[in-house]
Amino acid sequence: MESSTIVSRRALRADLVLSILELVFALLFCMIFVVFLTSFGGEFLIVIKGLWILPAFLVLLAGSAVTALVLSARSLRSGVVQDLLAQGTWSPHSKTAWLLGWSVWNLIAILPILLVAKVLALGALGSVPMAVIALLTLPFIGTAAVFLFGSLWTLVGLARRQSKVRLPRGAAGTGFAFLFAFTAFGVLCALWNPQWTDGVEHMVLFSPGDEPGRGYRIPAMVVLPGDTLLAFAESRVDAMSDLLDIDLVMRRSLDGGRSWSPLVVLQDEGQHTVHSPAPVFDPSTQTVWLPFCIDYQTLYITQSADAGLTWSEPRDLSHELGLAERQWCHNGPGNGIAMSTGRLVIPTSLGEARVIYSDDHGQTWALGEPIGRGEEPQVFERTDSALCANLRNTRGAYRIVACSQDGGETWGPWSFDDELPDAGTQASIMRYTAQASEDRDRLLFSNPGAPYRGEFTVRLSYDEGASWPVSKLVYEGAAGYSQLAVLSDHTILALFETGRYDLRQSITLVRVSLDWLTDGADQIAPAQSSPP
Repeated sequence: MESSTIVSRRALRADLVLSILELVFALLFCMIFVVFLTSFGGEFLIVIKGLWILPAFLVLLAGSAVTALVLSARSLRSGVVQDLLAQGTWSPHSKTAWLLGWSVWNLIAILPILLVAKVLALGALGSVPMAVIALLTLPFIGTAAVFLFGSLWTLVGLARRQSKVRLPRGAAGTGFAFLFAFTAFGVLCALWNPQWTDGVEHMVLFSPGDEPGRGYRIPAMVVLPGDTLLAFAESRVDAMSDLLDIDLVMRRSLDGGRSWSPLVVLQDEGQHTVHSPAPVFDPSTQTVWLPFCIDYQTLYITQSADAGLTWSEPRDLSHELGLAERQWCHNGPGNGIAMSTGRLVIPTSLGEARVIYSDDHGQTWALGEPIGRGEEPQVFERTDSALCANLRNTRGAYRIVACSQDGGETWGPWSFDDELPDAGTQASIMRYTAQASEDRDRLLFSNPGAPYRGEFTVRLSYDEGASWPVSKLVYEGAAGYSQLAVLSDHTILALFETGRYDLRQSITLVRVSLDWLTDGADQIAPAQSSPP
């Protein structure tokens, strides 16, 4: 039922302006939805699980915007407010309750609206131009401003007991769409309860709040003699952003990951971005080498000869390698390997995906040729001594693989591995066993098993990565970057980004066995003693 209320033409013009803004913001929200699907569509697990909510929200938002604009234009022509809610027929107490309740709701909605804007802005920082980021945040900030203006205007009118007080139309319609979206996602969050697969041991290693105001991403891990473990991560002032203030942090374990030292900060350059740890252990010298980048422009490396207790002053490898000034720098993430020849190999992206390598135990380093496609490489040595790389591809595609016959100096043709789907993340690959020293050849691989960042999965190959017949889900919740490790008793460890709703909630260590991975179908045979 439609009712009419006579108001000033100034108020009606304000209605029209707010309605036009509401329509502009609705169109921008539709644009953001397209950008989200193309750029961040696999990023936030809880959004993926409730993806139907977003188009429904946009339909409500656009519908309310068009309705508000049409009614505002009609009202301005006739000189009266035409109200679809028929407030003119309500009792004074009912109308007051509606205006008070809806004004308070709009004020409450401002905070989550601005939080979503912050998440999107930080997530896009460094990936898109600042002008695009400003455009992404504009409808959120604009909607919050409209809500604030409309609600305060109405509350002041109620406080003054004005007879014609009402919520401006541009501030009223949009609230229904946001109420639907926040309620729907709230119910989804309450019901979503991802499970760990039976038999998986897990413990949180890095968690937001370990350092005040910081979160953690990008795990790396290396196993030393005696099953000493060093686990590294990026400590971020805001876990959403790949930029801003980022430090490198570490925790040590002396018992194969059962217990861990307190977190220590290895590299802190103030407001600069210190990132991309990719450690490698040299068994010949018992030295851990840890490369990292600063501001995605300069490559440094530090070393430890006492299992991570102390570290040397960082060396500027960009200068030693003769890299161009401000050369794009992004190691791994993950770890490097020591090849059977003694060569140390660290996967990196210096301009393009490639490796750096050392044949003199880290005293000097050389730069390999580009692999040709992909990013965030991880490497392993095949049993025929070829060095092979496994690289990130776009979300929904397959992993990229390539091999080198000269230890990473040059690369053969790259190809897609159609048994390894990619969620648009880094993955981990490493040698588990080799027939030359154990019973058979085995490789391990870990990444999100879904086309989005969720469902962390570990796979097993018996033919040097040509096929992956064994695949097992570890956790059905959020999953991101990961790092595998193997202990002396063949226990499999995986350090990965995870959480109930989003991968930034923790970096967690899981512990499984070959028996668990293969459901008892494969076990490592006892070592054969040499004949007399």
